[in-house]
Amino acid sequence: MPGPVAAVCRRVDSTAFPLTRWSVVAALGTGADRSSAERALGELCRSYWYPLYAFARRSGLGPPDAEDATQSFFAAVLEERLFAAADPSIGRLRSFLLKAFSRDLADTRRRERRQRRGGGTEHIPLEAAEERFLGGPASAEPALEFEAAWATAVLEGALGRVAEDYRATGRGELFEALRPALGSGQQEPADSAQLAVQLGLQPPALRQAVTRLRQRFRAALREQIADTLREPSEEAIDDELRALQAVLRRG
Repeated sequence: MPGPVAAVCRRVDSTAFPLTRWSVVAALGTGADRSSAERALGELCRSYWYPLYAFARRSGLGPPDAEDATQSFFAAVLEERLFAAADPSIGRLRSFLLKAFSRDLADTRRRERRQRRGGGTEHIPLEAAEERFLGGPASAEPALEFEAAWATAVLEGALGRVAEDYRATGRGELFEALRPALGSGQQEPADSAQLAVQLGLQPPALRQAVTRLRQRFRAALREQIADTLREPSEEAIDDELRALQAVLRRG
């Protein structure tokens, strides 16, 4: 996945994507206290706000209406315990959210009953979301738009995990220097000689550092996917990875 990974590695603020676990989703539907529910909802918003916004835009809504629909949806998640009715057979968080949001978009009467925007959810500036939408691929299908945004969010989340690990162990500078190598199919970065001097490493040590970073990223990607599965078996994770790769190839 060199191309899409490279793009993510160049632009993502990797501290902005906290973990999103299916267990968090379950907690929202089982009487979690209000403060816990709001924290859990904040995690969901940060990872899934834009994919759902993009779906709404591709479904024909203008920017303000798409923003309202997305904000209202997450408010309903908290206020109406939407996840309490989650179908256990839907083992993928992305599948459940898209199905529920699609139903919500079609339910105009429900939207008309809502008088306030956003509830306790985290607001994402409309300008940033719309700029990202207009700069992305012009998919004809709303579901494909959602999947493309979901794939990017997964990559960003995995990258954020790796960045956090490296910074927590005092290797933040190493991570920033080697991050572009995650999007390269080469055994070592193109500017490896310059990097080795910059980092004070011998070439063999630099190659080993790149290998370790890539291994950690692959592991983080599996962790990120596992957190959005109800039953994260190795087979289920592999299935989602294949789906992710298919989306990235299509994009």
